[in-house]
Amino acid sequence: FTAQGPLLITHWGLSGPGILKLSAWAARSLEQVNYAFKIKVNWLGNEDFEDAISALKNMRDLHPKKLTSSQCPFGLVSRLWNSMLVFSGIEQKNWADVSNKKMEELAQVLTAFTFHVNGKSTFKDEFVTAGGVDLKSINFKTMESKDFPNVFLAGEVLDIDAVTGGFNFQAAWTTAWIAAKSISERVHSQKSC
Repeated sequence: FTAQGPLLITHWGLSGPGILKLSAWAARSLEQVNYAFKIKVNWLGNEDFEDAISALKNMRDLHPKKLTSSQCPFGLVSRLWNSMLVFSGIEQKNWADVSNKKMEELAQVLTAFTFHVNGKSTFKDEFVTAGGVDLKSINFKTMESKDFPNVFLAGEVLDIDAVTGGFNFQAAWTTAWIAAKSISERVHSQKSC
């Protein structure tokens, strides 16, 4: 699974639109592996390893006497940039003193940083649910169960997943409106008889 989007580093892990997209698309797969997996982050977005090496070598050529920590060629915030330098072992070096091997290590950290995830949030505030009543067993014109007449279903009881950010709310409101309208029409038609 891959996603692109802003990434938020929190006190307890990663969040933000990119992570929420991934958790929506991979919800079932993540549950199957008991939420133990690896995630790779490209801190540079669309730039790849070769782009990173080129930019780093350019910094070394243009600013050989400056500290690596003094300027980030990628526009990353200084705390993140300095963390990347620490991971690569070049935090207190002048650009001229950074070997090609260390440049490659830094480029790897910048474009394919790997996190090991082991479990869900301890705050129990996950945004994505997976599973529910199979959509094939629902009449979407009425939201009535095909298997159990006079049982109407709506919202997250249905097996509907999407990227967090309004879809699930809209699906819940729309299916609830259809179900309520259908129930009302059924009750009204029974009273007319």
